[in-house]
Amino acid sequence: MAAGDEARAMRQALLFSGLDQWGQAWSRAYGAGAMTGLSELLGVLRDALDPAAEAAVQAAFARLDADEAGAFSFKAELKKSIFVALWHTLIAEEERDAATALANQLGGLLLGTLQAMPQNGWVVVASALADIQIRCLAHALAKDGLAQEMTQELFAALAQALSAEDRQRILGGAAQAVVAWQQAQRATTH
Repeated sequence: MAAGDEARAMRQALLFSGLDQWGQAWSRAYGAGAMTGLSELLGVLRDALDPAAEAAVQAAFARLDADEAGAFSFKAELKKSIFVALWHTLIAEEERDAATALANQLGGLLLGTLQAMPQNGWVVVASALADIQIRCLAHALAKDGLAQEMTQELFAALAQALSAEDRQRILGGAAQAVVAWQQAQRATTH
């Protein structure tokens, strides 16, 4: 297969993977029916592939799954975006049971990332937690009520579920990113 075909197959695999992961996260939150449009889109995109292109995309999927570091920036940004979007959904929720379910789902996805990406998953989780904290500070989000309570419970549950080493790397890394952001904000205002 020509390099151009391989690159095309990898781009398609990344596209399909990203759409699929968004769909999985949102269907867990809102049920399978919530993602009907996305399912149809994926079907149309896959149906457009001829058998050789489908095989190339499947091979690209296999390479992505086999190599944790392969396309890492894409994987990391995709997962972080999903985590932050679910957190925004969580803090917008007004019903405690629904908020608790979202927090549990988000916590499970964050911890699942550490299992799926044993070498580098901590970087993704730390980045997502830092992003959440920075959004809280920058935009006064989750500063009170159920949103604050659920965010605090999410962070506390993660801290409890993590090993001492992961807790230090992840929560410490997130805290360092937040401090660096705060210092940069102070420097731009002076």
